[in-house]
Amino acid sequence: MVIKANYPSDHDKRKSFSHEELGTIPHMPLEEYAEKLKHCFQLKRKNGILEARMHTKGGPIQWGAPLHQGLHYFFDWAGRDPENEVIILGGTGEKLFEGIGHIDDNGEWVFAKEFGSEPEESWKMYEYQYTDGTKDIEGQVFDLQVPTIGVWNGAAFHTDLVLFNDITLCTEDAWTTEMHFRVNMVPGDGIQIAWRELMGRKRYAYAELTGEIITARKALQLGMVNEICTDTEAAYKRAWEIAELIMHTGTRVTRRMTVQQLRKPWKEDIANELRNAFSTEMFVTATEHSPHTVNFWQDAQEEAKLVMAAEKKGKVVRPRLDGGQEEDEIK
Repeated sequence: MVIKANYPSDHDKRKSFSHEELGTIPHMPLEEYAEKLKHCFQLKRKNGILEARMHTKGGPIQWGAPLHQGLHYFFDWAGRDPENEVIILGGTGEKLFEGIGHIDDNGEWVFAKEFGSEPEESWKMYEYQYTDGTKDIEGQVFDLQVPTIGVWNGAAFHTDLVLFNDITLCTEDAWTTEMHFRVNMVPGDGIQIAWRELMGRKRYAYAELTGEIITARKALQLGMVNEICTDTEAAYKRAWEIAELIMHTGTRVTRRMTVQQLRKPWKEDIANELRNAFSTEMFVTATEHSPHTVNFWQDAQEEAKLVMAAEKKGKVVRPRLDGGQEEDEIK
């Protein structure tokens, strides 16, 4: 038996009073916020479905102030736009994240000076990490009132951006590692909430303390993602299929009220933990000088290759001080 959608899409059928009638402030149109955010987002919308591809100069994300700030502006403006009915959020190219910093006009990588953690730079941790970071997490979960679909393409470290979505798809070559503890930082910026609640407390503690590589297959097994797609474009194509299914299955109000129920546990966790945990991360970052400049991300990419190669053989690579080697998995 084939289960068919119950409703035609109600895109463009929203009833509302005009702002002139009510004396209210008009919403910012897509064209306006797409222009304001073009340095870190590529936006397009069709049939009420908004696709938002995060990028740095048209390629994978270089984590720094542009996107770190741009995210909560996007969540605010897109969340207020009544024309958005489903939002797809993901990366650009073959991987979600390239690194931390930015590419200058000469094509050279430059460290993200806004993430400095020397004692005399403690103000940066409030202005460019704590302020933007807390608004990012809260904005994604609280301000977006519509169903969201995350596209996790390739290598990534801040996977909370795709995991906090209601549905998450990933590519076959997707992988991640939780770097905070491995770079002498406390995991408090929200990613700990996403990982712990999706994979479970014991598995999260192991992943955090060891820097375990989580592959696409592992993420699916742990319940962190819903589907695996062959590559980035296939993941976006599938996201659009799911978005259209959502648009043809429930009505506007039902969609939005269902989201309130789906996200209730996330909202409780974030309200209870995020800002205090993030301040703890910033305190330790300041007192212990937890650098964003370490090369763990580069090293992790080599380890990920070994883990994924072993996975294809039905073997595992367990985290070890001197590097792991292929082993048979005990089941």
